[in-house]
Amino acid sequence: MAKLEMELTDEQGALLEARLQRAFDTRNEAALIARKIENAATAEELENIAREYRFCDKADFSGIDRTIARKVLRVLLNVLYRFPKLAGRLNYVGSYRNYEMFLARMGEGDMECVREVGLQEIFDESMARTFGKFGVELCKELWEDDMMSLSAYVSMGGLCNGLLFDSVGGQDLAYLNALSVIRKNEQIGFHPKGCNSFESVVYHEIGHMIDEMCFFSFSEEGAAFLAQYSSEEIAQGLSRYATASPRECVAEAIAEAFSSPSPRKIATEIYEKIQNCM
Repeated sequence: MAKLEMELTDEQGALLEARLQRAFDTRNEAALIARKIENAATAEELENIAREYRFCDKADFSGIDRTIARKVLRVLLNVLYRFPKLAGRLNYVGSYRNYEMFLARMGEGDMECVREVGLQEIFDESMARTFGKFGVELCKELWEDDMMSLSAYVSMGGLCNGLLFDSVGGQDLAYLNALSVIRKNEQIGFHPKGCNSFESVVYHEIGHMIDEMCFFSFSEEGAAFLAQYSSEEIAQGLSRYATASPRECVAEAIAEAFSSPSPRKIATEIYEKIQNCM
């Protein structure tokens, strides 16, 4: 795995900590934002909504079907009203390829990229080059390991975290085939109840971001809480995939909590425990 060879000064570290503490402004009326999302006619308009309401630092929906982009923003709107501090961890929203190209530009010393994700007070050109090159290498490893699906979360320490999506259109055959697999996996219990849509995949990836933000599955308290469930209970009461690791258990629980009209016991308990950590 690529390793970032870059250290922040105390001042830069303080600026990063302030960046991580940002929160979504819940005074904005959710219904109004939802109407704007539905009425947006272009990718640029959807990007402007994300920027105006500070869903993230940078949204790039070029090459992404507007139907998919709308779904992404609706999911983010729903999540940010429940976890407003997630906004501090969400830096880039867009396609896999555009994200890699963005980091490549940063690695070439393009300071406009630095400004677009609000890092101009932390990065000079030399740091931007180091960070961008590291990001490109990390992306290559993830792509080569075939870790990408309909959506993915790439953690970059809160500096340029990416919530990423396939750039294909909503009617693309590969997209429809992937949805068919997701629906089958939900039916056989590999994924949680209600997690049978593109949105549920996005909720799962956001679940990883929330887990990281709360430092839940990584902590002694979180590990002890999750240890109350046996592997058999998790497989039966949440999903078989949730048994893969504590991180996947948390992400699957959050996905079910958001996706299912009636989340089950384990999903509800994990979701409520994480909410109490906020």
